[in-house]
This record gives sequence, C-alpha cells and structure tokens, in this order.
Amino acid sequence: MGTAIRFICICVLMLFLGSCRSFGVDQFGLADPVRPARARSAVTLSELRITPATLITGTHSLTLDDCRSLALTRNLDVHAARAEEMIKAAIDKGNRTRLLPHLLVSGELSERDNYGYAFSDVIGQEGRTPNPGASTAGGTGVTNFSVGHERSTWRYAIETNWSPTDAALAYYLAKNSGNDRTRARFQRIRVGQKLVATVEAAFFRRLSLQRRKPCAERLAALRARVREQTEALARSKLKTSEDEYRSGQRALRAARLVSAIAEELEKQHNTLASSLFLSPDQSVDGGFVVEGALDMPCFRDEIPSMEMKAIQNRPECVEAGLNLANSMNDVRRTIVKYFPKIVGFWRYTRDKDRYLYNKEWKDVGIRVNYDLGEVLTNRQEARAARSAADKADIIGAAVAIGITAQVRSAALAYFRTLREVEYAEIGLRMSRKALLSARAKTADNDLTKLALLDIEADALEEEIEWLRALGEAQAALAELRSAMGTNYQES
Repeated sequence: MGTAIRFICICVLMLFLGSCRSFGVDQFGLADPVRPARARSAVTLSELRITPATLITGTHSLTLDDCRSLALTRNLDVHAARAEEMIKAAIDKGNRTRLLPHLLVSGELSERDNYGYAFSDVIGQEGRTPNPGASTAGGTGVTNFSVGHERSTWRYAIETNWSPTDAALAYYLAKNSGNDRTRARFQRIRVGQKLVATVEAAFFRRLSLQRRKPCAERLAALRARVREQTEALARSKLKTSEDEYRSGQRALRAARLVSAIAEELEKQHNTLASSLFLSPDQSVDGGFVVEGALDMPCFRDEIPSMEMKAIQNRPECVEAGLNLANSMNDVRRTIVKYFPKIVGFWRYTRDKDRYLYNKEWKDVGIRVNYDLGEVLTNRQEARAARSAADKADIIGAAVAIGITAQVRSAALAYFRTLREVEYAEIGLRMSRKALLSARAKTADNDLTKLALLDIEADALEEEIEWLRALGEAQAALAELRSAMGTNYQES
C-alpha cells in the first residue's frame, strides 16, 4: 500500500511539471518573463500598428463614417472591454448554477493501522463478550474474536444535497454577478463613446488642417513677396524702415504658421491613425487623408437640457446605480447568514469490505448547523455592508455632479468656438470686401500693387483663421456629445 501511494505521488508530480512546461510556466521561477512580453509586443506592432490603410479600406481617403467603423472594429480597447463583458457573462452563468442542488460523487481508499473486530462471529450473538466456559453455568459459547473490517477497503458514495440558506446566498450572489455583467456592457459603451469622440475630434481637426495647409503656404509666399517688394521700395525711399520691419514680421509669422500647421497635422494624423490602428507613417503607402464637409455646427441647446441628457445617457450613472444595487444585495446576504444553515441530503454508499453483511445503504436526512462564531463575524460584515451601501449612494450622487460639471465645461468650450467661428466669418467677409474694393481701385504703380498683395494676404489669413475655427468647433461638438453620452449608443 505504501509503495502504491508513493508511486501515485511521483506520477502527479511529473504531470504537474510537464503541464508547467507546456503552458510556458517556469515551475522554479528561473525563466525571464521579459523576453516573451517583448516578443508579443513586436508581434502586435507588426500585425496592427504598421498596417497600411489601403490594406484595410482599399482607399487613401477616409470619410467620418469609415473612421468610426474602423475604430469600433479594430481598436484594442474596445476588444478588451468586450472580453471583459464575456468574462462577466461566464461568471454570471456560473453563479446561477449555485442555486441548483449539489451532486457529489466520491471514492475513498483507506488503510487502518489495526484490524477492526467484533466480539463474536456467531450469528445472533454479535457483540457478545467472549466467554469460553460454554459448558459451565452462564457461558455464552462464544470462543473467539472475529475480524470486523478489512484494513484496506474502497468506499464509494453518491450524494445530492440542497440548502435553502445556501440558495438564498447564491441568489443574491447571482444578482450581483448579473449586475456586473450589465456594468461591463455599459463600460464597453463608455469606451466606445470616448473612442468615437477622439476619432471625430481628430478627424475634423485633420480635415481643417488639410485645407489650411495650402492656404498657409500661399500666405507665406504672398508675405515673402510683399517683404521683397517692400525692401525694394524702402531702398528707393518709397517705404519707411517701419514698413520694412512690419512686412518682415508678417512674413516670419506666415512661415511659422506653415511650420505649426505641418506639425499639428502630423500630430492629429498620428492620433487618428492610432485610434484606428493604422499606420501613421506617410511613407508606407502614401498614408491616408480624410474627406468630408467642414460646415458650421448647427447644434444648439440649453445647458440644463444637456446635463439632463447626460444623466440619462452616460454609462457612469448606470454603473453607479448597479454598484448601489450590489451593495444592497450584500446587506441582504448578511441578513441571510444570521439564520441556521439547513441542508437536506440523500446519499447512496457502497463499501467493498468483505466482512460487511450489507455492503450498500442509503441515507436521507436533514442537517441543521448554527455557528455562533460565524454569527459574531457576520455582525461586523453586516456593518461593513451597510457602510458600503451608504458609500455607493454617496458616490452615485458625486458621479452625477461630476458628469454635469463635465457637460457644462464642454458646453462652454463649444459655445466659445461658435463665437470664434462667427468672429472669423465677420473678419473674412470684411477682408474679402476690402479685397474687392482694392482690386477696383488698383492703379498701375508699385505702391498700389503692393497694397493689393497685402490685402490679399490679409484675406487669406482670415480664411485660415475661419477654417481653424470651423475645425475646432466641430471637434468641440464631438467632445460635448461624448460628455453627454449621445455620440454612441446601443439598444
């Protein structure tokens, strides 16, 4: 028997070590975990990060709908949130099975260090004390001890039991896991809302920068031309040194504007490409561009109405409510723990001991347990659960206040960009009107031609500012819709 047990232990140890190697786990802690992590990162980079846009979409031009669709289908944050939702769903289904009766199947091989015995092996006299004096008065006739049990024996049992106390505890646990499953779904929706906001803001900023870039290059060329002609006129004493200085400063600002737009264009391109998990490198396949309308946003609403929509649509409010529901379920679970634990069971047992007369039997019964130590512990747990419920209620109110503050800040930023668009439109109309007037009055001399070039540059600068304001207004609207939770919803 001892040799068999040692053999079984050796086999179990060998299986454990083999499974560790098959799953890439170092059972002695000697492997370097950095190498596989770096390898995995390199694989991720090669598979996702450097994927050209043409391999996914077949085109270099992406619309806003294309960007939204790519982001929601390719972004790894969304995939991670979806995996978390599947995890919570599996846990929920597992907790629901705790409500069902338990079925236990067991087998036992045991060995005693001595023989169990009975006093007699005479039928009808089992348990009688042996008395060899059978022929004398008072003798029983029992002359020997009998072996009662084998030292080594197998025993098999099948048992099913069900406890209403455990079922009540499992019921509240299943409700909590169901709430966690719903919460994971709303967390995924919030990830989608933030992602869509990032994509839309980067899209409109990039679209605005694409249109501003050629205008800025023309502006820089005009300002440089004005500077050159001003310098020539200054040498002829037709322009002052102050005029020459101002033309040089304007030419320098125009050159800086071209550089700033190029840098910001690359930044927004990288932001958009990272959200879509496309290659931001322009040299892979020429990169990609965005196309669409850049219009004045038409969304208008009162801030209190926006705040109410955010309370109704933001997933954080639902999550706070689910947390409060979980806390209340935990309070109810502690109430259930005060009751005695009742277990009803049915058991079938078979023992292979050859000395037993009946080798199989059935048991039906009820067990009642009441652990005083558990009750004392549960009192503190109940106090903690009630405090956690109060905390969840407070956090729910804080979440609502925080959401309204975010909406108000985003709304104020959006309204500011709208005013900037209005001012830019006024400036653009004024500059274009002045340009038409200057063209009508232009004479055939260097001074009037220079003044016309200067006004054309001013009009171009106002157009660049107008395009910037439009892009920022659309981006601010995307961020406002994300704060309100209306940019991405599910049924």
